[in-house]
Formats: sequence, C-alpha cells, structure tokens
Amino acid sequence: MSCSFSSRTGLRLQIIVSCIFMDIGIRYTRFVYSQDCTPVRWNQGALPGYCTVFNSACVDHGSRIVLHEERFQIDNIARENLPGLPIVQWNLPLRFGAFPDALGGWQPDFFIHVRPASKAEPTPSLRHPSWTNCTLPVVLLVDYPYDYKSFVVKALSDIDKIFRVKALVPEEDPTLVLATPAGLALEPYHAVLLSPYSRLPVVTLAEIGRRAMDGTQAEWSREGVRVHCFSQLLACKLNQHEGLAPHVAASAVLKHLGDIVPTDPLDFGVLPPGVLRVVVEDRVGSWRTIRNVQQILGACKEADAKGFSAGGFTRIICKSLPVSYDTNPPSVGPISTTSPGAAAFVAKVGAVRSAHLFVSMVGSNGAHAFFMNHDTVHGGAGLVEVRPCRWGSEHASRADGAAEAMAAQLQRDDAIRFFAYNVEDVSQCSPPDYERQLAAAQASGQMKPQATTHNSQPKSSPRYTPEELVVRDQHVTLRPGTLMAMLRHAASLLKDKGAYQSARAANRLHGYAVPEGLLLGPLGLKNAAAQTSGYEVIRET
Repeated sequence: MSCSFSSRTGLRLQIIVSCIFMDIGIRYTRFVYSQDCTPVRWNQGALPGYCTVFNSACVDHGSRIVLHEERFQIDNIARENLPGLPIVQWNLPLRFGAFPDALGGWQPDFFIHVRPASKAEPTPSLRHPSWTNCTLPVVLLVDYPYDYKSFVVKALSDIDKIFRVKALVPEEDPTLVLATPAGLALEPYHAVLLSPYSRLPVVTLAEIGRRAMDGTQAEWSREGVRVHCFSQLLACKLNQHEGLAPHVAASAVLKHLGDIVPTDPLDFGVLPPGVLRVVVEDRVGSWRTIRNVQQILGACKEADAKGFSAGGFTRIICKSLPVSYDTNPPSVGPISTTSPGAAAFVAKVGAVRSAHLFVSMVGSNGAHAFFMNHDTVHGGAGLVEVRPCRWGSEHASRADGAAEAMAAQLQRDDAIRFFAYNVEDVSQCSPPDYERQLAAAQASGQMKPQATTHNSQPKSSPRYTPEELVVRDQHVTLRPGTLMAMLRHAASLLKDKGAYQSARAANRLHGYAVPEGLLLGPLGLKNAAAQTSGYEVIRET
C-alpha cells in the first residue's frame, strides 16, 4: 500500500490523505478536515436497530448511494452482502385540489438504490471521492411523507426519541436528509417539525446527489459547500418504532419554536377562567367540508348568552379556522422556518393550540390536535373528529383501524381527549363535488377496477375503493343543536382523566348525530338511527 499527502489553502484548509491499495487497485481518499468544523461524533449506543450505518458512502443523482467500502466490492472474492434499505410507500402530492389523492395519487414503491463503486463512475467526485467526516447525513425514510398526519405519527415520534431523548448526536449538528420519493421537494411542515433536531436545514436526498454542483454553497453541510461523499452516513426507516406518543414530540417542537408560534391568532382575546374555547375547522374545497360553519358559530353565541355550563366551564366562545388544500408549490431547496409556507403552518398550530376543543373533519388536519395545550390547569384539550354518514359506522374499520388514526394515537395516554362525532342523519350529509364525475368514469370504463395494479409495479394499491372514497369525502351540514350537545359532553370530560376513561369504558366517547339528537354509543354502531331506544340519547334543547 502506498499513500500520498497533499494540502490546499484558501477559504478552508484541507488535508487529504490518498491511498492506493495495490492488491485491489482501488483508490480511496480517506478524510477531509476543515479548519472551521470538527468531525461529527455520535453515540453508537443510541442508534436503533432499524437504522443502517454506511461507511465511505457517496450520494449520487437519483437518490443513489454508492459504497466504496472494500467489503462490499464485487471484485472482492470475500465480499459481504450489500446492505439494502426498506421501500417507501407514498402518494403523489397533487397540483390541484379538485380530486383527492387517496384514489389516484398512489404510486409504486420508492426505494433507494444502494450499489458498490464501479470503474465507470460518471463524475470525478465519484471516481476520486474525498471523504468528509465534518458532515453527518442522517437519511430518513418514512411511508407517505406527503401526508401530514402520517409524517407526525410515523416520523416525528421516532426522530424525537432518537435525537432528543437518546441524544444520538449530542454535540454537533447532523444533516437531516428526507428521502423524498422521485426527487420531490420538501413541504413546509417537514422543515418546521424537524427544526429542533439540527441547526442545519433539512434537505432531500436528491438535493445532496445533484451533479455538477461541487463546491457551490450549501446551507445543509457543515462545510458550507456541497459535498457528496461521507465517512459515515446513517439511514433509518421510521414507523413509530419507539412507541412515543406524537403529542410528546409535538411538545418538543413547540418548545424549540418558542415565540414563533402565535398564542392567539384567532383573536379569542384575554378571557377569564371558565370560558370554553372551541375552534371549528372551516375547510374550503371539493370534499369533506363543514358547510354551515357560520351557523355553528352563531349557535355558540346563542348558547353562551343562554348560560353555557359543562365540566366547570360557564361560557363558550367558538372561532373558525380557515383550511384549504394548498396548491402552492413548495420552495426548491432548504425551507426556512420563517418562510411564508412555514409561517402559515405554524399559525394553524397556534390557532388549534389556543382552543380547548378542536372540531375537525376526519383527515390529516386533525393532526394539529397533537400540539394542543392539554394541561388541566389550562382546562384540558380534546379533538372532536367529525365523520360523514356511514364512515364512522359501516366503515369504522377504515376510520379507526389505521395505526395513525387519531383515535389510536390520542388514546395512547389520553392526555388529549379524543371524541368521534359520527353523522348518521342523511339530511346532514351531501356527496363530494366529484361524485358525478367519478360515477361517469366508472360507467364508461375510464375508471379502472380497484384490483388493477400500477403499470410499474405488479401489486394492487392500498387505496380506497370508489365507494369508500365517496362515503369518506361527503360534505356535512351539521345541526347546530346536536353538535352543541356533543361539545357539552366533551367539555364535561376535559379536566378529569378518570371520568374520561370511565366514559370510554361505558362506550360514551362516540357520539352519533341522529334525527332525534345525540346518541352516545360504541365504535361502529351501524344503523344508529334505528337503535335510539337502546342507548343514551341527548335531545336538542
């Protein structure tokens, strides 16, 4: 083996050690040190078993990882099996908000191609790599990264445990790298939610692998310039392995953001103790909206004037939170936590956090409830998840069966109370705007059968059937009096965890809006309107 030493001076001092292993004919440039940063030290004992360590690894165009370690080289007769990484399931984030992505947005599984080095490497930096131990990339893989709720549940909970609780990188800042499928850009919430765990901005794996950009400025590297090849690279497939409740990780994010999160964006004002604050999602779009939010706000004012009373609350004030499908394309490259998109996301978090009860249609926006202030001194907090006709009854396994369902996640420790408001009065439900178009597509044969596989992948998609989709996406026009009965019921259980758990044992956390009023019953109560004689029914007053 022969080695040569060289140095370069300029903005940074680099010391390069190059070695040629004569017996295998492969050149390695082992380390690059910069005078303005130190090697990243990380706690190997804190690395969970679902993570992989790559040594002497480069990131190339197309989210590829190229390994230069001798033990993986094809021309090494004693080589080891090449390590792979788990696949990522995902839905394509849509350009327009006219049709939900649960049906058409499913895509073939994404995977990171890991391969050994070749003599035919396409760029000089891959043929003659300079290894940096100044930047430590931690590549994060998570299913459905463009679904906000899934990302909080599957990714944020694990990341918080790894970096904050276990202190994987206790001193320096790692580079958090999100393996976005097909090289897509980051959403603002990715940047905000991951900001506590490194002072460096989050970056995509595709961005690190961009070619013809060597030496250009890069905020995500500790050198301050683009680097492709790393002494070590970590990769983790996240799936709530650590069992951490999402609201615990959300609290860590809030602590980090501090004053960035507005305390009263909906202008509740300074209120005396005993005033129940309710935020009602005012969703704009072609599916799953509450069509009479203003009428509900009026009912709150009327109830407050008549003398509201529930669970120690003696008044009630309701505010609406405008929500719409964001069709604005995200920024290219790193996203600042103060960017317009990030600021809008944080404002929604602050709005929900200012409430005791958050009334939200079933779906991803309900995940804002993880950030609620659940301190009982504050009055406690709860989510009232509104489910259109038949979704919480006939299709209850879809509504509550997924691991990331709000019912499953909030009931991990009951810190934030969960309530289901199942609308089972057909007069309060109406089809999504796309129903006729979907029916016509099915009738003409343009809509492919559910069992059809994607051309690029021979397996059926996990998406909803057309019937399930239409049921889930119904609009609702809620009878204010029945909803007020549900709010009173929920408010009565916010401050007393024992009373809440007793109510769950008695099947009183699921409310069913039926023509007679509010029926309290178990999950998945089918044909609730015909069973009012067997359950507690709270009549409208």
